[in-house]
Amino acid sequence: MVEPAAVVWEQCSGARPELRIVQDLLGDQRYVEWLEELKAFLCAYFSSERPCVQKQGKSISPVASGVKNGKGLKVRFGFPGCGKSGGLRLAVLAFCDLRVVKIAGAWRRKDDPEDEDFRAAFERSGA
Repeated sequence: MVEPAAVVWEQCSGARPELRIVQDLLGDQRYVEWLEELKAFLCAYFSSERPCVQKQGKSISPVASGVKNGKGLKVRFGFPGCGKSGGLRLAVLAFCDLRVVKIAGAWRRKDDPEDEDFRAAFERSGA
């Protein structure tokens, strides 16, 4: 199993505004715990039989990233108080060989981003 401590995690500028809102809603300590839950969730996926190639239910879908050696993922991940249909949509850019993961974009469910929003987030990630 891939452990979160073995991965370099980065929050890109495109994700920070929404992640700050989540941090404000949860408070600092709970936000840190939430981030650790997200990392563990992604690491479980990275440890699966065909990571970054297969879907994981409705939570993780591979998408084209347009970034050399980068695997694009569309991730749905909730947070306390967001309700069943709430939470975030995350544009996650994974560099599996390097064990680097960039959260390139984040949107609340009500904003429901399009594929073009994900591609733009990946392009702006600085990869």
